[in-house]
Parts: sequence; C-alpha cells; structure tokens
Amino acid sequence: MGDYYPADAGEVRKNGMRGVMSTGAGVAMLLFNTLLHLPVVGWILGGGLIALGIMGLAGKARTDKMTGTILIGAGVLGLGSFLLKGLTSFFLGLAGIGLIGFGAFNLIKFVKGLKSRS
Repeated sequence: MGDYYPADAGEVRKNGMRGVMSTGAGVAMLLFNTLLHLPVVGWILGGGLIALGIMGLAGKARTDKMTGTILIGAGVLGLGSFLLKGLTSFFLGLAGIGLIGFGAFNLIKFVKGLKSRS
C-alpha cells in the first residue's frame, strides 16, 4: 500500500479478515495447548481435531484442504503430547504466538489502509 494513494477496498478487507482470523486461531492454539495437559480432554480434543481435519480434506475447495491439513497436524500434536509433552507443547505455543503476530501485523495493515481511504 502506498502512502500517497488510497488502498484498494478489497485489499483492506482481506487484511482485516486475515488479521482477525489469524489472531483468533493463535489464541485458540494457545488455549488448545493449555487444555492438552488435562488427562482425558487432550485425547478427546486431539481425536476430534483429526476427525475434523479428515472432513476438511474431503472438501472440494483449496482452503478446505489446507484447513483440514492444519487440523490434522494439530490433532496429531495433541495426541502426541502424551508421549512428548515438552516438544509438542513448544510447537503448539510457537504456532500460537506466530499466528497472533501474523494477525497483529495484518490488523496494523488494515488500520493503515482504513486511514489511507479516509
């Protein structure tokens, strides 16, 4: 986005959606990481995420397949947390913080785009 020209409305909208979704996913990832430390809840959440991921892979859209792959990965990490507690906790925490950072970056771009349009 240039400093002297108004930003494209579609680009501003896309940055806002990316920002909100990424930040929400990062917070959910950190919450999921916390819930994995509960004995039975971790198994249920991990299995549920794998089931949702398989359903996402059956979808026709490219975004459905990507979301399904990510859900399967999170589910496998969730189930693996009982064997490798420190490693899976580190990866899930890193992913959550990374998503929050990516979301904050896009929200900043969204606010700058809104200011350039006014």
